[in-house]
Amino acid sequence: MNPIDTRQILNWDQVKVHLQPNLCIECQLVPQQPLQCYRCQKLLCQTCHGDLKQKSRGPKIFCQKCKALNYFNPANNAIYQSYRDMVIGCVNRRYGCKVTLDYKKYQKHVEECDFQRIPCPSPGCFVTTLKRAKGDHLSVCEYVIETCQYCNKQFNRKSMTYHQEKCNGKDAQQIDLASLKSDFLRLRSKLDAAISQFEQSTEITMLEQKVIKQQLEIQQLKNNINQ
Repeated sequence: MNPIDTRQILNWDQVKVHLQPNLCIECQLVPQQPLQCYRCQKLLCQTCHGDLKQKSRGPKIFCQKCKALNYFNPANNAIYQSYRDMVIGCVNRRYGCKVTLDYKKYQKHVEECDFQRIPCPSPGCFVTTLKRAKGDHLSVCEYVIETCQYCNKQFNRKSMTYHQEKCNGKDAQQIDLASLKSDFLRLRSKLDAAISQFEQSTEITMLEQKVIKQQLEIQQLKNNINQ
């Protein structure tokens, strides 16, 4: 976790008396999850602790206050109490974030902040953009990986146009498309013939019904005359 720059503390003048003794003894910033020297009780931030531990190559770390190798353990509650009155501006304030937070909520916000700058996830692209603008960048990024619709191979967007012009899968799909069109026209022809036959069959049935009806009317007339 990166420490908090004192310039981000909007009420620094009001809280500096309590905070200054509890800054990281290396970088003089406000540590998150501070570590405390077991002997002199001075603090290290996680970043400086990691750097010093790498240099010492052992469990003990050189303390600037004690001038000796000591163990550093998680800070006690009194340290956290000294941080509670801080009003902190987001580290992404220069990019447009106007959120202010207390110490307890600061880290969670920074991890989720839409104004943080993030690298493009596309291989080969070195652009960094605001998290909130990631979608806009990816919509135009030449290094976004896409799948060829003809052969299912993957290329970045920059190479895809050239690939599709030469892709063998494209010719195969065009052959398949021509075959499908031919099958469609053949089936459509059969369908039109069937519809025509059905219509003719319907007309014949209607004529037959008319003839039967006229025969019945003629027979009825004959019966009436004979009476």
